[in-house]
Amino acid sequence: MKILAIGDFHGKLPEKILKIAKSNNTDIILSSGDFPNTEKIRDLQFKYWIGKKWFEVIGIKKAKKLEKDGFDSGLNVLKKLNSINKKAYIVWGNSDFYRDTNEPKELFPGFYNDKIKELKNIKLIDRRKIKIKDLDVIGHGRYVDVTEYIKHPIDKEKKKQNKRLKRYNKTKRELLKLFSKNKPTEGFVFLTHYTPYGVFDKVKFKTSPMYGKHVGFEPYNQIIKKYAPLIMICGHMHEYQGKQKLGKTTIINPGDVSNGKAAIIEIIDKKIKNIKFIR
Repeated sequence: MKILAIGDFHGKLPEKILKIAKSNNTDIILSSGDFPNTEKIRDLQFKYWIGKKWFEVIGIKKAKKLEKDGFDSGLNVLKKLNSINKKAYIVWGNSDFYRDTNEPKELFPGFYNDKIKELKNIKLIDRRKIKIKDLDVIGHGRYVDVTEYIKHPIDKEKKKQNKRLKRYNKTKRELLKLFSKNKPTEGFVFLTHYTPYGVFDKVKFKTSPMYGKHVGFEPYNQIIKKYAPLIMICGHMHEYQGKQKLGKTTIINPGDVSNGKAAIIEIIDKKIKNIKFIR
């Protein structure tokens, strides 16, 4: 099986990646999410990291416009993926417009959950297990509070710290439950948006408030240690493209597809035959 691993679209799906997706070099697509271009929102979030919310600063009307522009750009990407006529199995990234987001829903023009019902080749596998031929794939996307937020609290108020810790622990419990209820077979694929802690997770963007810090999710390390997936496909960190070993698992960050990056992973008999990075 040849897997095209892509993520971090941010409103773009370059033609060269579309050609690869349509070619004989791809059987299925696994995507780690982040479909819309929300860079303007991200910059505002970085600027007003602690204190007022970004949408409070610029006003609801302008905020809704930015959200609508982002929503439309991501929907266009999803439609392009659907047009390839190969199954694309996806999880949500932290920037996506999914139904149970922590972001203020009054700003949202809609939810991708509803839109992909009309896209027959897009299969949402977020926080569930599926079987593709003989290969188990477990997906776990959406926003998570990264471990660094807990180790060194970014919230000044104790009440907010406790709220974030409670949310972190809830996500961790749900992740462990997902695996205990859906024990994967040997040689399975773990598809996420965020990285494990300490792997492809050190922030290199100097404009980020988390510059120089690790922003992986440590509960993923626990899953890798206990269940040993064959590969883990992740994204989120645009600074990286490549592979690393964590225990018996090969961690793959295909790079941000918005800049024409991707990975083709060939698996035969539940073993990795080849990994090719598109740069």
